[in-house]
Amino acid sequence: MKKRSAIPLVGNAMLLVIVVNVFGQSSVTPADPWFRVDKLRDGVWRISEGDIDNMYLVAGRDSAMLIDTGLGIANLRDFIKTVTPLPLIVVNTHAHLDHSGGSYQFPRVYAHPDDFDMIRFFGKKQFRKYTVSSLQVDLPDSLKFPVYDSLYNVNLLPVRDGQIFDLGDRKIEVIHTPGHTAGSICLLDHKDGVLYSGDTNNGLVQLHPPDALPLEVYLQSLEKLANRIGFHTLYPGHDLPFDRDFIREQIECVRQIISGECDGVPYESLAGARVCGYGRARVSYDPEKIAVSSR
Repeated sequence: MKKRSAIPLVGNAMLLVIVVNVFGQSSVTPADPWFRVDKLRDGVWRISEGDIDNMYLVAGRDSAMLIDTGLGIANLRDFIKTVTPLPLIVVNTHAHLDHSGGSYQFPRVYAHPDDFDMIRFFGKKQFRKYTVSSLQVDLPDSLKFPVYDSLYNVNLLPVRDGQIFDLGDRKIEVIHTPGHTAGSICLLDHKDGVLYSGDTNNGLVQLHPPDALPLEVYLQSLEKLANRIGFHTLYPGHDLPFDRDFIREQIECVRQIISGECDGVPYESLAGARVCGYGRARVSYDPEKIAVSSR
C-alpha cells in the first residue's frame, strides 16, 4: 500500500499553528519598499520583510545564493535583481511558509527532500492569500509579483548532507539538521566562517508544531553542529546573529528538557506546548514528543 502523506491530514491546523506562532496576531504595515536589505559583509546581505523573517543573499564570483524566499506576498524575484545581477541559486532551509513562501517565483529551488511535500503544500495560492489576510497586508501593485494569483508548481531539486555549492570564489556546504522540521538544513559558508542556520538556531526554537521531530533528534543535530569547525557566527532565520557558543546553550537547554531537570512553563500556542530556557536559548516543545520512540 502506498504511504499516505501526512501533510493534508494536518492541513489548516498546521498552517494556523505556524501563522500564530511566527507572526502573532498583530497587523503589519508594508514598508516602502516591503523588503529591507542590510549589508552584513562583502558580498553578503540580509533581506527582511516586516521584521518577520531573515533571508540572505550571498554573492560569489560566478553566481549568488538566495537562502530562503520569505512569505511570497511581494515580488522578491525582481527585488533580488536590484541587489546583484549574478545568476541565482535558490535554497530553502526548511519548508515553513515564512521561509519557502516565495519559492514559486523562481524556476528552480533546492531543498531537502524530506520537506518537499510541505513546501508544495504551503506554496499553493490559497495559502499565500491566507498569509496576506492574516497579516492584514495591502500591498501596492508595484510590490506585487506579476502572477500573484497564479498557482505555480515549484520545481524542487534535492540537496544532500555534505553537498557543496560552488559560487566561484565561495563554497557553501549543506548540513542536514532535522528537528524544527524533518528537512531542515544549515548552510556553511567556508569563505566567511558563517553558518546560515534557518530556524535551527533561533533565540526561540519551536519544536511543538505537528511537523517538528522529537527533541532527541534535534539534540543530535545541535551536537553535530557543535562538533563542526570552520564557522564562528550564526545567521539565523529570525533574530540577530549569534556567536557559535550559542549552540552549547541550546544543547544544555534541550538536555535539561530531556532529563526532566527543566519541566518548562506553558507556552502560549495552539499546540499546548511548554517552553524551557537556558542562557540565551529557549525551546518550545510538545511533552509527548521528547524521545525518538514517541514520534
